[in-house]
Amino acid sequence: MSNFIESNRLYLLLGLAGAVTFLWLFLLRRRLRMKWYAALILSVASVVYGVFSVKAFAVLEGKPLTGGAMSLFGVVFLMPIALWLGAKISKRKTTEVFDIFTPCMIFAVACARVNCIFAGCCTGVIIPGHAPWRFPTREAELVFYAIFLAIIVPRVWKGKTRGEVYPLYMFTYGVVRAVLECFRTAETNSILHRSHIWAAISVIVGLCFYIEIRRRREKKRGAQA
Repeated sequence: MSNFIESNRLYLLLGLAGAVTFLWLFLLRRRLRMKWYAALILSVASVVYGVFSVKAFAVLEGKPLTGGAMSLFGVVFLMPIALWLGAKISKRKTTEVFDIFTPCMIFAVACARVNCIFAGCCTGVIIPGHAPWRFPTREAELVFYAIFLAIIVPRVWKGKTRGEVYPLYMFTYGVVRAVLECFRTAETNSILHRSHIWAAISVIVGLCFYIEIRRRREKKRGAQA
């Protein structure tokens, strides 16, 4: 049994992500005006597209397609394209689609990071003077996901968000990742890695979209006053 779990660990984690996504979409299906089977189809599609995103971004970074190379920034930057297109094609409210799907995406990314722990990749550098102990960068990232979800899930569930969830995720993840990258192993000996560039872009894009959403909300309130 243990050999089966070890051999299929990533698939099991992706299956967990898909199951949680389906449950979340099923519970909120009325807000998205969809049938239960649509929630099932979208949960599978979301996981498949997520895998494609991390693989595609890894190739974009010059990593070999073989060997299980992945880049979680692929989900950060490519998932909004799918969500936006899906909302426009299905004629659903874009802010609602983004707010409801974002927690699912974050949970799936967290599952991918858990796989990193078991696979022994994406490790932190050795703590000076405390070898073989390393900085717990993967664990710290998982803590960030847990805190973000704990804060945002109740708000999304109660319908208290207006499209700001994904921009907030992009901004905060960019900040957290920029800090953690300073303590992660990389192909270069420099403290600055290629991922610092993606983190900076994530911070800037997330902040710009968040400010724009708040601006439009205030403008709408002013027009209604």
